[in-house]
Amino acid sequence: MEKTLQKILVIEDEKNINMTLKMMLTKAGYEVFLATDGLEGLNLAMETAPDLILLDLILPKMNGYLVCEAIREKWDKKEMPILIMSAKTQKEDIDKAYQAGANTYITKPFSKDDILEQIKEYIPKEA
Repeated sequence: MEKTLQKILVIEDEKNINMTLKMMLTKAGYEVFLATDGLEGLNLAMETAPDLILLDLILPKMNGYLVCEAIREKWDKKEMPILIMSAKTQKEDIDKAYQAGANTYITKPFSKDDILEQIKEYIPKEA
């Protein structure tokens, strides 16, 4: 029986970050979906029902806070963890992300190891 890969949706408008995350996560054994704006990300989340979402806050068409709130209307934090990745470091921004339904907040720039550790915390690899 073939094991299905765990799905991660990356919603990020910065191409370099997208490509880096896609390569890193694919290599780590995940199926990766990419969206470059909030609206596309929300639609992809609804279509693919990923196991986890990496979400930027500053996005074209629909910001990350709104995307997070919209996803929380359908899935709770356990069903679909949302990890915010943002260069915003103000307490208000971080608080607002948690109020929108984020599971955790990772500030940019981040290390690959940090991202992988956070992901493993929310979706442990099946043995």
